[in-house]
Amino acid sequence: MLIVPDALQFIVSGTIKEPAKEKADKMRAFLGIHIIGVFAFDKNNDIIAYRLFSKKPETIAEKLKAVKNNEVLPEEKEIIEELRKKGYKEIVTDRCGDFGDIICIQKKEHQGIETLNSSFRKIAIDLRWASSQAEINEILSKVHAELTKSKLREKKNDKIIIQAVNTLDEIDKVINVFVEHLREWYGLYFPEAVKRISSPEKLIEIVCSGDKKEVEDKELRKLAEKTAGMDFSDEDLEEVKKFAKIVSETIALKKSLNKYIEESTKTTAPNLSAVAGPLMAARLLSLAGGLEKISRLPSSTIQLLGAEKALFRHLRGEGKAPKYGILFGHPYIQKAGKKNKGKIARLIASKLSIAARMDMFSGKDEGEKLKKELEEQVNKILKH
Repeated sequence: MLIVPDALQFIVSGTIKEPAKEKADKMRAFLGIHIIGVFAFDKNNDIIAYRLFSKKPETIAEKLKAVKNNEVLPEEKEIIEELRKKGYKEIVTDRCGDFGDIICIQKKEHQGIETLNSSFRKIAIDLRWASSQAEINEILSKVHAELTKSKLREKKNDKIIIQAVNTLDEIDKVINVFVEHLREWYGLYFPEAVKRISSPEKLIEIVCSGDKKEVEDKELRKLAEKTAGMDFSDEDLEEVKKFAKIVSETIALKKSLNKYIEESTKTTAPNLSAVAGPLMAARLLSLAGGLEKISRLPSSTIQLLGAEKALFRHLRGEGKAPKYGILFGHPYIQKAGKKNKGKIARLIASKLSIAARMDMFSGKDEGEKLKKELEEQVNKILKH
C-alpha cells in the first residue's frame, strides 16, 4: 500500500543490506513505494533493486499522486524490467499493471511495504538520499504541504466545473438559435433539403457543399432540379456557408467542453462520477453549488435537485410532489417501470450522498464499489 506523508510512521528501525544475488529458488519479488523511491525486496527482505526519487517535494508529491491514481511509475517499469532480466517470475505489489510475462500478485499489505515503512529512514541515509533525520523530517513536511495544497486545488476545481457547465448551457442555447437561423436562411434557397434534414451536422454539410445542384446526396440533387427555393448569387451562398462554418465550430466547441467537463469531474469527484455518470455529476455539482455543499445535503434534497420549480408549484398546491429532478435522466430510472422510479431515485440519491461525502472528506476512490452496490440493489427492486 502506498504510504503518503500524513500516514508516515516516524520510526527509526530496520536494516539495509547490500543487494543480494538471487538464487534459483528466489523467484518472487516484493515491490514497495515510499517518499524516497521505489524498492524491490526478495523473500528475505533484502533490497534487490531500487530507484530513488528526486528530493524535490513537488516531484515526490506528483509521484505519490500518480500512484494513488493507480498509475505505474517509470521507476517501477525500470525495476520490473531489471527483475525480469534477473529471472524473477512473480512480483507482489499493491497495484498491478502491464508487467508483460511477469506474474503480478496484488496485495494491499505485504512484507515489502512493511519493510520499507519501518526502515525508510535508515535506507534513506545509507543510500545517501538524505544526510540526516532532520533533513528527512524537513522533506516529509514539505511533501505533506504539497499534497495538502494539491488536495485543496482539486476541491476548488468544482467551481471551474460549475462555470464550465453554465457555459455549456449557454452554448446549447446559442446553437439552437444559430441552427434555427441557418434553417430559415438556407430554407429560402433550398426548402426541400431543410424539411428532410433534421441533423444540424448534416444540414451544415449540405450548406457547405455550395450549389444545391451539386450536393452528393442523389435524392437531394433530384429535388434541387425542381426546387421552389429562391436563386442565390455566389456572394449569397458564400455568406450562408460562412455562417454554417461558425455553427459547426460552435458545435465542436460544445463537444470539446463536454469532454473537458467529463474528465474534470472524474478527477474532482470520482465517486460521484461513478454513481451518476460524469456529466450528470457535473450538473449536480452546479445545482448544489459545489462539492462541499452537495456533501452536506441530505439524500432527499439531492433527489430533487433540478426539480425546484415543480416543488414550489406543489407547495403552492398546484401539482403533485416531484419524485426526482435531473436524476430522471439516470439510466437506472430510465429503464425502471413507473411504480419503481421513485424507489430507485431514492436509492440513487442515497448512494450519491455517500459518494459526495467520500469525495469531499476522505479522498478515497470507491466509485466502482458504490456503483456495483447500487446495481445490485436496483436489480433486487426490478425483480420484485
